[in-house]
Amino acid sequence: MIWLISVTFFFALLDLYFAKLQLFPTVSIGITLSLITVILFLLSIKMLGLAKKLPVEKSGEELQRGSGMRKWFILILVLEIAGLNIASIALLKLNHFQYIVPVDILIVSLHFIPLARIFAMPIYYFLGIIVSVIAILTMLWVPASSQTGNLITIAAIPSMCFIFLNWITIIYILRDGTKYLTKI
Repeated sequence: MIWLISVTFFFALLDLYFAKLQLFPTVSIGITLSLITVILFLLSIKMLGLAKKLPVEKSGEELQRGSGMRKWFILILVLEIAGLNIASIALLKLNHFQYIVPVDILIVSLHFIPLARIFAMPIYYFLGIIVSVIAILTMLWVPASSQTGNLITIAAIPSMCFIFLNWITIIYILRDGTKYLTKI
């Protein structure tokens, strides 16, 4: 959860930086992004505190399930990192830097699809599929030379959608997790 909040904040700051807005909008948007991030971090910490109160069960079946989850998570993470590096380097070498952001967002969003099954989090299917579709459609339909303000549109659309949908996912998980943990 904290990783997802951090990645979302990073993408939001990158968009803000590349937008090259005037000082007042940049500062006000930056403050808003920071406040949203701090609130989500605090809510995550609160949920982690509630989760620490859960009893630790270490049956053989649970240990084996946890080991299997860890193995698949690491495999998906390694594939994601390799994909991000290979795609970014290839796009730079081919002089298609404008596609780096949408392709990287596509790779990151695709990694949520198997994670949904591994962690039994259906909301990850929503995030992975919707953001993947947005990234693909943007690359297919938006001209690479199109600008939205100072942002390259082909990068701005999937990036802003990724940020917004991450916030929705985070809020959903926090709400659902906190509701569950307060019942126990």
